[in-house]
Amino acid sequence: MRTMRSDIGLLSILILVGSVYGAELTKWQNQREEAVFALFRPQDASRGALILQDAASQGNVDAESDLTLAMLLGMGVPQDIDAAEKSSSSLVEGGGARAHTTLGLLLAHNLTGAEMTEEKRQSQALSHYILAAMSNDPIAQMLAGWHYLKVGDCDAALQYFRRAALAVIPSVPEEMMPQDSPRYVWPEDDQFAEEGRMTLDEFHYIELMAQHGDADAALKTAFILYRGMPGLPRDVRGAVGYLRQAVKENSTSAMVILSSILLRHDFPDIEEDVLGLLQTALDFGEQSAHAFLGLLYLNGFRGVPKDLAKAKIHLTQGVMHGVAEAFYLLGKLYEEDNIGKSDEAIALWLESASIGHVPSAFRIAESYWQELHRVATNVDNTVFPQELCQSVVYIYREVALSGDWHYLLESAYDDYVNGHVRTALMKYLLMSDLGYPSAHVNAGRLLDSGNDGIYNTEEALHHQAVKVWQKAAETGTATGYVRLGDLHYYGQGVPQDLTLAFMYYNNASMLGSAHGLFNAAQMVEWGEGVEQNVTKAREMYQSAGELSEDAHVPITLALLRLELFLRLNATLGLDLYAVDWSLPSLKDQGGHSFFVSASMPAWDIILMVVLAVIITAMVALRARPTGNR
Repeated sequence: MRTMRSDIGLLSILILVGSVYGAELTKWQNQREEAVFALFRPQDASRGALILQDAASQGNVDAESDLTLAMLLGMGVPQDIDAAEKSSSSLVEGGGARAHTTLGLLLAHNLTGAEMTEEKRQSQALSHYILAAMSNDPIAQMLAGWHYLKVGDCDAALQYFRRAALAVIPSVPEEMMPQDSPRYVWPEDDQFAEEGRMTLDEFHYIELMAQHGDADAALKTAFILYRGMPGLPRDVRGAVGYLRQAVKENSTSAMVILSSILLRHDFPDIEEDVLGLLQTALDFGEQSAHAFLGLLYLNGFRGVPKDLAKAKIHLTQGVMHGVAEAFYLLGKLYEEDNIGKSDEAIALWLESASIGHVPSAFRIAESYWQELHRVATNVDNTVFPQELCQSVVYIYREVALSGDWHYLLESAYDDYVNGHVRTALMKYLLMSDLGYPSAHVNAGRLLDSGNDGIYNTEEALHHQAVKVWQKAAETGTATGYVRLGDLHYYGQGVPQDLTLAFMYYNNASMLGSAHGLFNAAQMVEWGEGVEQNVTKAREMYQSAGELSEDAHVPITLALLRLELFLRLNATLGLDLYAVDWSLPSLKDQGGHSFFVSASMPAWDIILMVVLAVIITAMVALRARPTGNR
């Protein structure tokens, strides 16, 4: 009996110890994931790195593994690519998950120093991504998903992108949060530059006006604080303070925004009657209040009971008035009420997803995921499941791109502005691999500059540049096609191919690029990679001038040269286009200026200058006074 009792006691102790250990392990895993996600947010990166460094100092392999990615990208710690390679190479042998992601990135971008073919390097990188993905690293899951999508294995791509989206969606807020347009290292690439972005100085001025009692300024300040902006972390409590100020001035917009925040955030010191605020805003004609009255009744709130009938009435009104959040919430009501309106819910979510509402997109993807599996079990090898698979992959991919790593775009830009080009480039290369269009362009520009601090040879630089510009072109970016044209024209990173160069310039022109059309016109004028047709070249030059005012001067000079050649050919019986005018080419400027365009030889500039001198001389001679006879 004593033995049995002692065994039972020992077993109880073991169970208790196991429970405590399991709880501590779960707590650490949650803390670790939060620390890793903090690395991607510039304002939290140092805090995340400190947590991981403390754990790593105690021998935690997972934390050491996570820090390899931080070292590679310069997140919360100084960038050290060599240390990241050494540490990740050591840790992968011991099972460090994110060390596999780090080593995969190093291999994919030829930063290990190992001599191997491009095919073998990418194959090894994929192997590391897959191993990291199996340990639930969402970045590795996205990188593996991209590989399988490119090779046409939609099912495998779907599995990886869905797992990444599942990791992201719990931290995505349900409210509509418009994203800032990305910033570009070259202003010429920024189509939103003319609209202007608010600077910190401008924000502080608006905030000062709010502090002096301006209700409109208080509302603007609250909106900016709630969203955050480059250099200004999100401050929900600060936003609430300014909204309360605007509400006192009877701003109905402030009433609605304040209510929406209070409904979604746990504030212990809520002093407002949220129902009363929303009803007042609605009485004054603020139709967006319908959406949040619907949210209030959908969940219930502080003494207001849940009432799906009232929620449906308000959300339906919100939809009728085009309030974005009402579409998502009404679809959610249909889903939760289980009233057989799944098709209506999807139609509503499609509307809200079309303007960037991530939770709506995720719910659509999950619904399609279930449909895909239902169809796949009934019909084998049909076109419909494949088309549906492509659609679902795209949606899951967009959800995954909303993860905290998207903050690296802003972080990379800040690194670039502060002169840390090497760190900026590494971040842009990762973001390019993950599929962010602006990262393709920014990485390409930094590689084109030749001042990246990572690659030591022009061959390595051009090889990486070809890859990122190819991605840019695949996303429909005209600059990507122009730069691919440049690289093929000069044979940089790829064999010289004038036919391909013309094709890329022509593709850029079809996307509205005056630069691409100008370069294509020059190739048509000279018969480079395409049949020579001077008449067509003239028309193309003129069309390029209509696309961009900036192109006026170089296009005018190109047309002057063209007309001069035609006149001299016709008058003197020459064929100036058959003469080899080539001189050492000007340094490729990456398409930065029309005067130094990628397909414009140095003699062209010289000829323009000579023409200008001749014309000036002729005008001067004509202007000389004649003596009296």
